[in-house]
Amino acid sequence: MSTARAKLIIRKQIVRSFKKQQLTLQADAMTFLEDTLEAQNVPSEDLNDTLDNIVSGYVAREGLSLVSRARLEIVLESMQKWTHHLHEKPTRNTLDPHKSQQGPSQSTHYSASQRHYQHSQQRPNPQDLESIDMDSMRDRIHEMEGEQHLGERHQYGNDDLFMEGTHDGMSQMDAMAEDDADDVDITEMLHVIDAFSMPRWSWASDIKTFTRTESSPAKNPQESDAQRHGSNRSATTSSSNHVLGLAEEKTAMFRARYHVLLQRIMRNECFAPPVFTGGMEQDRYLKLTPLKALKGRCGERFLMFGMLVQMGDGKYCLEDADDRVELVMDHSQNSAGLFTENCFVLVEGQYTDDNVIIVETIGLPPPELRDETKKVFGNIDFLGAPREMRSEEQLKVIAQEYEDISFVILSDIWLDQPKTFATLRTIFEGYSNSTLPLAFIMCGSFKSQPFLYNGLESGQYRDGFNTLAELIAEFPTMATFSYFIFVPGPNDPWGASILPRPKIPEFYTAKIRSLVKRSIFASNPCRIKYCDQEIVIFREDILNRLLRNCIVPPCGDVVIQKQLVRTIIDGAHLCPLPLTTRQVSWAHDHALRIYPIPDALILADKFEAYNFKYQNCHCMNPGSFPTSDYSWMVYYPASRRSDICQIPKPAR
Repeated sequence: MSTARAKLIIRKQIVRSFKKQQLTLQADAMTFLEDTLEAQNVPSEDLNDTLDNIVSGYVAREGLSLVSRARLEIVLESMQKWTHHLHEKPTRNTLDPHKSQQGPSQSTHYSASQRHYQHSQQRPNPQDLESIDMDSMRDRIHEMEGEQHLGERHQYGNDDLFMEGTHDGMSQMDAMAEDDADDVDITEMLHVIDAFSMPRWSWASDIKTFTRTESSPAKNPQESDAQRHGSNRSATTSSSNHVLGLAEEKTAMFRARYHVLLQRIMRNECFAPPVFTGGMEQDRYLKLTPLKALKGRCGERFLMFGMLVQMGDGKYCLEDADDRVELVMDHSQNSAGLFTENCFVLVEGQYTDDNVIIVETIGLPPPELRDETKKVFGNIDFLGAPREMRSEEQLKVIAQEYEDISFVILSDIWLDQPKTFATLRTIFEGYSNSTLPLAFIMCGSFKSQPFLYNGLESGQYRDGFNTLAELIAEFPTMATFSYFIFVPGPNDPWGASILPRPKIPEFYTAKIRSLVKRSIFASNPCRIKYCDQEIVIFREDILNRLLRNCIVPPCGDVVIQKQLVRTIIDGAHLCPLPLTTRQVSWAHDHALRIYPIPDALILADKFEAYNFKYQNCHCMNPGSFPTSDYSWMVYYPASRRSDICQIPKPAR
């Protein structure tokens, strides 16, 4: 690698590898690393993997964002088994069908793909770290740093690479990474986000934005997939170990729901006050009145926003952050939606001398398109997905280019029914002989009857997953290159009946993890980040629960499935039910929040299958696999459409 072009390629790959771990190289460290790689004569095809080894070793030993030559030299010296054979690592399998779908001409449209190390063998052995004298290492680092002159510029041909601490240097590094035109590995565009690893954001009324808050200090009871597969598939877990959370988190949960919807309502053009006061413009917007302002204004009509609650005497009230008022809904008219206790609604009615509201109209708060939310809060990571080096526009182009990428969605995979395996075999045979899906999303329940915690039930449940693992392993290409994402259902073990439900314990899934390379066991609900799209997966028989707990009869002229979707999206919550009906973990209620509106919403329900769009969100339900004559659904993210599929019946 003696040519100027080869050195430029090495330099770009070095910057990219360190930047994806939020590390910044000083100029002398860059020079040292380039010389080391050239001296080792690392093949170009192994360069990315070699750099991943070096970066992971540096993070394990140092953990500092500033990478100087002194630190880098010591780290490489301590990695003795890598300094002589830096590039000895299994190369990527070029037979991956998801990589070969893109032609060479398309690669020039994209920047460098973000590489992630997944397996434990790619990280340094923890036993090697124990033998390092960290005190002497730090002393040597400080001694060598004292001889350095920070702030030097190092010239690389016609390019200037600035060292750490200068804004222009970072800009040039960003430009170098963006200019790289490597082939895109579409499998690295998929990330599964566990409910217990999502960041928790609360609305701060004083500064008019969201602020990051922390849950209880205890850890999640189960080890996350991030600790097993690496940070590229699931974020690190830092959530509460309590079943419900601390006592104060219960009230904080409802306040958070209230403020998320209120700030969204006040940004709506129908509720925004006019810029100029006076004249007719004052009557051109809807004015919300807080409940504490109703006192002494009997006989007037008001528009209010709050949560429906039931009092001890069976009467219903509207409650906001400051007060509550009794509602009389005998003659109310409701818009489309399913209204239950603990859901947030807009109420219009007349305030009477008896300190009650005669409700005339009740409706859901107006929704807000995902693009509008991102315009306001584009700098806030509500999802907690790994950072991407590409922009949203680049990711959108990538998703559209891969037109054959698909997600196969199945719900109620009863592993205790023999016909389930016979049907799955037919489905797997069909896909293995055609275009291979990027992911199989398999939702529970994985048992036809509720799980009983005894030895017999545990053995049978584990045998079901073992049989499924052996079935998938019969199709090697599928078991190697397709993701299998498992979401627990109501009959599956662990988590009782509290949402969100943790993933299925590893005791039952050990064999499928060993035989299926890209198997991911997620929580319920969970999120998928694919390119620029967010896909929410929720396995719950939510429609029947909402219908049984409706306070006001649903509107009869709207399809019930659309009323369900509208209730969830407009209310910005997956489970707008009273806690007495469906218990929710107070500390993790934010994982059930639908804000901003996702690109796709999978409501895996026992109800019949459906698919339609609402507020630019593609909503779908695959239906119950065994009770719908073994039908399933396929989602195509490039065109954002879905199809309901079924095995053709043999002709008589």
